[in-house]
Amino acid sequence: MKYFFSFTLILWSCFLIGQNKIPNYEIGHFVDMNKQLIKGYYDFDYEPEKGLDVSYVIGDNFSNGYYFDNKGLKIRGLLKYSIQDRALKFKLSKDDIEKSIVADECNGYVIGVDSFSVVKNVDIIGLFGDSPSKKGEFAEFMSKVDGISFYKFIALGAQGSYVKYVVKASDSSDYLTFPSGSGKFKKMAIEIFGSDSTLKTDIEKGKYEVKDVPSLIKIFKYRKRFEQKQPILYNASWDETDNPKESNYYAKIESVKDSVFHLSYFFNNNVKIYEGDFTSFYPHRKKGTFIFYYPNGKVRKKVNYSSNKPKNEIEYFSNEKIHRISKTLFEDKRMIYDQVLNEEGITILDSNGNGKEVIFDSIQGREITYEYKKHFLENIFYIDTNGDKIYQFCQKNAKLKDLKDLQKLIKNNFKYPVESIDKYNHGYVLVKCIIEPTGLVSEVKIIKGVDVTCDETIIDFLSCLKTQSYCSPGKVDGVNVKQEIIIPIDFSINGFSVYKGHYYNFWQNNHWMFQQQMMMNQQWMNQQMSRVPTGRF
Repeated sequence: MKYFFSFTLILWSCFLIGQNKIPNYEIGHFVDMNKQLIKGYYDFDYEPEKGLDVSYVIGDNFSNGYYFDNKGLKIRGLLKYSIQDRALKFKLSKDDIEKSIVADECNGYVIGVDSFSVVKNVDIIGLFGDSPSKKGEFAEFMSKVDGISFYKFIALGAQGSYVKYVVKASDSSDYLTFPSGSGKFKKMAIEIFGSDSTLKTDIEKGKYEVKDVPSLIKIFKYRKRFEQKQPILYNASWDETDNPKESNYYAKIESVKDSVFHLSYFFNNNVKIYEGDFTSFYPHRKKGTFIFYYPNGKVRKKVNYSSNKPKNEIEYFSNEKIHRISKTLFEDKRMIYDQVLNEEGITILDSNGNGKEVIFDSIQGREITYEYKKHFLENIFYIDTNGDKIYQFCQKNAKLKDLKDLQKLIKNNFKYPVESIDKYNHGYVLVKCIIEPTGLVSEVKIIKGVDVTCDETIIDFLSCLKTQSYCSPGKVDGVNVKQEIIIPIDFSINGFSVYKGHYYNFWQNNHWMFQQQMMMNQQWMNQQMSRVPTGRF
């Protein structure tokens, strides 16, 4: 670990000497299509209200991977899991004949960052209640903490899909399924997690149910990491990893008090990104003030969270002077600016909340004018190299008027790049579009990407915006204007590894579970239809 961080630090020093920006982090000042301000940096909890989606469902497609036969031999090919018969489907190549492999015929398989083991005695829901499976079953490996391994088993029953959590101690040959009954669950959960006194008390009080097992595992694991002074590692897509060679970021658990964890997040070169308190990790729940930093270590902004939502914010100049103090109006998600000051600390807004400021976007190398009216942003614009006035935010903002049609076009014609799937690269691509007064787009450019393949393919695809009118232009005083907007495009790989994600919230949970449920229900329907005899009724 020490060698890895030192090597990365040397590389980073070379970047700093060359005055290069941090890729996908220092991106400049923009406004996305949801009127959400991007204030110089891409913050890793960015979640746009609307955008476009490019998705790939691992369980519904053959994906590159490998499995281990009963002799321990690794066999590579194309894999997918069938929920109908709970078997692995395997092909050596795209044109190969598909074969079915049941759990007892192998020792597990791997697709992307998801690994699946063969577990025993899993509780299967039947017509007359739960009963242990008489054969081996495939289950996703979730985590291993202090010699205890945790797995997630998903199956399809008469009432739809269901999840069972399975546990096995390294010194035991028994696989145990967490029971759903409150009394039995408490007893087993205390046996597994009871060495953590805080968790034991919370379980006894009924704070956790069987559905909260993933959250229990996270807290149990992170408290052990804290005791052992070990960091939490993340790859380039912010998936949690235990392999230092795959790490691009890490989190240091600074303190643990009762159920509150204080974490600081860093690039692998030890440049601090942000810090704050969490009360849960599956989903992530923020509490109190989070502090975000400039790459030079100065405070960039402070955001106060209430009920896991940003309540108010203080932004700072790089000279540590306060820039803006604002709060969020939850009913329409607008920001109201109580104070706006210049770098000398002089207020810009008058008594009515009106004013204007010009800031220099050092990342993009341009001056941007912000105009305020009654404590709200009225206009944001800059003058480009041709002398044209380009709005980022105005009285009536430009928008994608045919978002559903464009999304449908992507779904039917755009394929997630195979190279990116194999590397499990995912995340938001932020695309800058210059929308002309005609509604056509004159420029399409990546300002934050996922990888070269995803970036290039989405830019090629969005070139259709230059010839087809999918946008309505912005207006100021009833006149069409030239406007720059950012379109967020979520490249998502929908597998089981959502548990490993850096930010996992209720929206992601519902979105992912909905997709999984639809996929499983469709598979179940296909199974039922295959049993219907052909011919006339």
